[in-house]
Amino acid sequence: MTHDPQKLAVAAVLFLLLCICLFALVYFIDQLVQKRIFCDRYNLDFLPRGIRIRGAKDNGCNEYELNYPYWYIAKNDGTADKRYNNNHIVWQKSYLWVGRYRLSAKKPTVILEVVHSLRDAGTRVELNEEERKKKRWLEKQKRLFARDTTLQNIVDGYRDCPTEFEQMCAELFRKQGYRCQVTPKTNDGGYDIFLRQGKETGIVECKCYSVGHKVGRPEIQKLVGANVIQQANKMLFVTTSSFTPEAREYAKETDVTLISGQKLLSMLQKYGFPKDKIKVRRKEWQLTVQDLQDFIPQDIYWDYFA
Repeated sequence: MTHDPQKLAVAAVLFLLLCICLFALVYFIDQLVQKRIFCDRYNLDFLPRGIRIRGAKDNGCNEYELNYPYWYIAKNDGTADKRYNNNHIVWQKSYLWVGRYRLSAKKPTVILEVVHSLRDAGTRVELNEEERKKKRWLEKQKRLFARDTTLQNIVDGYRDCPTEFEQMCAELFRKQGYRCQVTPKTNDGGYDIFLRQGKETGIVECKCYSVGHKVGRPEIQKLVGANVIQQANKMLFVTTSSFTPEAREYAKETDVTLISGQKLLSMLQKYGFPKDKIKVRRKEWQLTVQDLQDFIPQDIYWDYFA
């Protein structure tokens, strides 16, 4: 009895496809069952799409880890280097460990959504590294603004950590309705904060200088130069000090908005942090999707997360 090699090859391929389909079906059903058991155990209505669940060793500590997408070939600011046709986004999995389960997802926002749901339902999930930093920063803000705010105590509070001054300015703009992204500490492109409000965009340079310092024209020129590449609708320069007449004249010519120390103080009094007890609540320190702007390249964030 002879066998047709071509028919045998086709049969083998069909058998392999059948095995793959059966495996996929079993995996799909297993995921549905595991998710239902998880939701029942932790009082959740559902788990969002994109979640994968499996068993894990219960270490007695519910915790999570967010990992962020990046471009395979990126420019200094993290955005895509468009000189390469085959450039692509590298998606890293984020993880959540709860009891004897490990949940994973491609998008960090999916894990963040589950963390929020668990906490709302009464399950304790430990702060991750980003939340611990955010909480410490908020505590520092409240300590600073719990007393009578002056330009000098703002300078004293941020002199040794200019990046925290940038974060404070970003929060101030958020309270005015902007979506903000603070640029990386290195290779910031000549500005510190990228603003977006509707279709309008803006770039902001922030300088925590001593009260008697005068910001000169060259620093305003640097911001204008950065916007040649960024092409934002607005340019703003924020400082705790003041500006030289030459800087003011150049800013007027180039349409740069100058925010001096006194104006900044006025904005803080209007939009700043409340002068209450130094207590940071969960709704304040808990990470939001907007917080992730600081960790995700701008072009990925606005396309996939905004």
